[in-house]
Amino acid sequence: MAKLKIYTFPDMVLAQKALPIARVDHSYFKIADDMLETMYDAPGIGLAANQVGLLERLVVIDVDYSPDDEDEEINPDQEMVKKNPIILINPEIIYREGATVTREGCLSVPDFRSEVKRAEKIKVKYQNVDGLQKELSAEGLLSVCVQHELDHLEGTLFIDRLSQLKKDFAKKKLIKTRRERER
Repeated sequence: MAKLKIYTFPDMVLAQKALPIARVDHSYFKIADDMLETMYDAPGIGLAANQVGLLERLVVIDVDYSPDDEDEEINPDQEMVKKNPIILINPEIIYREGATVTREGCLSVPDFRSEVKRAEKIKVKYQNVDGLQKELSAEGLLSVCVQHELDHLEGTLFIDRLSQLKKDFAKKKLIKTRRERER
């Protein structure tokens, strides 16, 4: 397994739409493993292929680990429990129900969190790494995470879902922070 580079705002790959995977073959086992290792190391609970520079419709998720307090920052020294990784290839939401507002963050938008409105419950059809068609019903954190990651595949960041004023503020702040970090 290898850790991959996570692209951050305003890298253009994050604004591009990922293409469907025409044929799922064994190379996706390695790509998914590398993405999971990268996600766990970051640490995070979801990662879309766009975030590591691959414009393919592939997402990895593991919501079994989260801090006790939603506002608490994840401690990089804290080991993540790698119990339940989910790999979604060519995922598509086929059902949405209700609405919820949660505080989201993103590995590609470091040091910024904001309230985002999402569907409370969803159903997703996808292929697994063996190429088999599956469906996943999700609610709570899993539902929010799946929707967040599928947005990435469409070239949408969670900050794009904010009001224009909040979005402009966030983008200016993120660009300034990135310039300072690169110096």
